[in-house]
Amino acid sequence: MNDYKKELLTAKGIAKEAGVIMLQYFDEDQNIEFKADNSPVTIADKLINSLVIQKLSIAFPDDGVIGEEESNTNYGDGRKWFCDPIDGTIAYVWGVPTAMFSLGLVVDGKPVIGVAYDPFLDKMYIGETGKKSFCNDKIISVSNLDMKSGILAVTSSIKSIRKTEYYQKMIDDNLRLASFSGAVYKSCLVAKGKFVGYIEKGVNAYDVAAVQVIIEGAGGKITSLENKELDYLKPFKGAIISNGIVHDEIIRYCS
Repeated sequence: MNDYKKELLTAKGIAKEAGVIMLQYFDEDQNIEFKADNSPVTIADKLINSLVIQKLSIAFPDDGVIGEEESNTNYGDGRKWFCDPIDGTIAYVWGVPTAMFSLGLVVDGKPVIGVAYDPFLDKMYIGETGKKSFCNDKIISVSNLDMKSGILAVTSSIKSIRKTEYYQKMIDDNLRLASFSGAVYKSCLVAKGKFVGYIEKGVNAYDVAAVQVIIEGAGGKITSLENKELDYLKPFKGAIISNGIVHDEIIRYCS
């Protein structure tokens, strides 16, 4: 098994620096712009994405970075770092502290390490393939609850909830649903056992690369909406994250 000690130390250091930037601009002028899909981007998003590329280019000059706001490589084989500088930018802009930094290393299409950092609560989530996942040096694990007993996280888009058939089925079945901005935040709560699962058709590879390792190291499961293995060799949309117990039931709602 490969030793990713240097990679993890580097990623954790970058995460801490990213957290400082997130806190710096949280209650200040964020220079908000809107992308083609009408989603917001702030100065903090851009600064953090550039920081990631700069730091990783020095530490691992042969690696590439695929970021939400800026990349220096393309999808494909090899070592690729997937970064979401601020996952949950909508929450960040609103002043809701459920935004997180996310950085994962993918080797030949398979995530091998993941770091997700919540600067507001100073919680660092760490995952490494084949090993237990941690939050602030404490081992974390998914829950053993079923869908009726637990809470399922869903999209933050009210419009999507109203127009998506499987969300309506879940509401009709009186499932307890949690809706707020922050895919990484919701995923980490699955890894900690707070939620039984999370379904989101809008997430991208850079949203879940780090999360996948953290979830799997906590005993959970992550797949596409069609219950297939996620393929990081090319862009994709959508994922189901769960404690494993409820995964098949979520798939049935989607089918």
